[in-house]
Amino acid sequence: MKVKIHLLLMILLLPIGAVTAQQVHSYSKDGKLINLKGKLQQDIVVAKDGSGDFLFIADALEAIRVYLPKPITVYIKEGIYKEKLLIPGTISNVTFKGDGPEKTIISYDDHTGKNFMDTFDSYTLMVLGNSLIFRDMTIQNTAGSVGQAVALHAEGDRLLFENCHFRGDQDTMFASGENSRQVYRDCYIEGTTDFIFGSATALFDNCEIYSKSNSFITAASTPEWVEYGYVFKNCHLTAAEGVDKVYLGRPWRDFAKTVFIDCQLEDHIVETGWDFWGRPNAKETTYYAEYGSSGPGANSAERADWAHQLSVIEAEGYTAPMIFGGDLSVNNAYGFPWYGYQKDSTYTLSSSYDKYRKNFPELKPISKEADGIDDFLAIEYKSLGYRELKMDVFAPKTKANVALPGILLVHGGGWRSGDRSLQLPLAKALASRGYITAVMDYRLSLEAPFPAGVHDVKESIRWLKEHADRFGLDSSRIAILGGSAGGQLAALVAYTNGMEMYEAYSQRKGAASTDVHALINMDGVMAFHHSESEEGEMAAQWLGGTYEEIPEIWEAASALHQISEKAVPSLFINSQYPRFHAGQDDAIALLDGYEIYSQVEEYSSSPHPFWLFEPWFGSTVNWVDEFLIQLFK
Repeated sequence: MKVKIHLLLMILLLPIGAVTAQQVHSYSKDGKLINLKGKLQQDIVVAKDGSGDFLFIADALEAIRVYLPKPITVYIKEGIYKEKLLIPGTISNVTFKGDGPEKTIISYDDHTGKNFMDTFDSYTLMVLGNSLIFRDMTIQNTAGSVGQAVALHAEGDRLLFENCHFRGDQDTMFASGENSRQVYRDCYIEGTTDFIFGSATALFDNCEIYSKSNSFITAASTPEWVEYGYVFKNCHLTAAEGVDKVYLGRPWRDFAKTVFIDCQLEDHIVETGWDFWGRPNAKETTYYAEYGSSGPGANSAERADWAHQLSVIEAEGYTAPMIFGGDLSVNNAYGFPWYGYQKDSTYTLSSSYDKYRKNFPELKPISKEADGIDDFLAIEYKSLGYRELKMDVFAPKTKANVALPGILLVHGGGWRSGDRSLQLPLAKALASRGYITAVMDYRLSLEAPFPAGVHDVKESIRWLKEHADRFGLDSSRIAILGGSAGGQLAALVAYTNGMEMYEAYSQRKGAASTDVHALINMDGVMAFHHSESEEGEMAAQWLGGTYEEIPEIWEAASALHQISEKAVPSLFINSQYPRFHAGQDDAIALLDGYEIYSQVEEYSSSPHPFWLFEPWFGSTVNWVDEFLIQLFK
């Protein structure tokens, strides 16, 4: 009964004009007032100028279907939204995306003492739902120096905040919930006293923590049984002018846990670092620690003698998988760990050059870029909800009287590393020969397993066809080219024209097909499980298991096993390493059986990624051009 009375008081005492999740002002795109409560399960746009589905964020929250069957995105356009918002526990698998922290601002001004409120009623945004992502926005409480005034009250599990700003004074961020796990990445957090407080397990990665007054940054209330508490990694602790006495933290509860790793501390941090909040017994029960602190505020010799300095081995244990591990640490709806994935950037032009130049002294970087081309860079071809996939398109400057054939280039990197920049020299060189060329990024194994990358490649083909007029592209003459893992992907895409299981799960009515009309496969395996194949850990990581565990997936991902009368003319360009041609002879025999043209070119001595370097680059361009002239021109 007490809880019900408390909630009733909260509702009755809300200031007139406050926009909350209890009010509904639902507008469709044609401006008609409609009742959408709990019905929407597709992407939503909120815009103050009326260009979206809703004028208010609260209305979008009311409209979202409970326990969504698939993830959606709520795009909140530029504007200051004065709304007091609650995201209930029934809302999950939603990405809330703004136009940037300086443009999309959620703001309110409640505080303790206002209409009999306490700290936990004073929030601007309360998050109780799970598996939610917030990106590119500001959440603020503008009450000022009037006591506790929470901007963010977060208690849901698996919450990810990226490039968000949290502005306020005392108690800006209540990161709480005994079973709650939260990540704040590339965020800005400001406040005065205890402005990051609560019981959650939270990782603050590459954030700026800005103190507006002399006081305390954290006030963790970590439960005794929770292992990690608050972890700050690679953060920068800054302060307003004149602020010179700030503590890293004090324990709101006796078993508070807070750790700073590889953080830069300015001179506002006091030498002792930590405070025990007048409770000497807390010295024995709290766990406060640092590792690798730098800057004028990093004074380990003067730190409180009851705090800790981590060893190298101890610091290495503070990784996201360790912090958030356990039975509840499941992948999100996109197929990768909810707290994000670490991009593998090991495969680059530079790393390949260093790897192969000893055995191939004639190897040289491509010295001259093609000229006479127009470029269209960083075009979004697909939104994943949590990020966008992009491509670069190149076209001859001299406009032809007819639409030109196209080539989509797929980069390699063991299905784990690499990006579209690897194929830029080849794409530009082929564009100068009279083709519309495109390079694209796709999801790699650390982000999402097979068939996500296949879906992405096919979606990029669809996008190019639907925008063919923009580039002067002949959508009936499109080749796909790839090298190494990209060659394998290109072959699989080329040989699965019209096969529904390889298409993205959601297809728009009337969307262009993803069919291609020719294949150029440079050192890409045609079969994962084959007498000539040596594929192992890298393939297993992308495919989601070993051959012994999931033989049907290994077969489904092998282009060799998809060849039918729908396959396309194919050019194979090989290095001298047989393992990269596994299944190729069998594939050619099948193509011959269907009377589909194939051609093989081979270097007697070259590195595996020969298309990245001279002296093999020029002849590779020639072979591709000659093959496509034969087919397309």
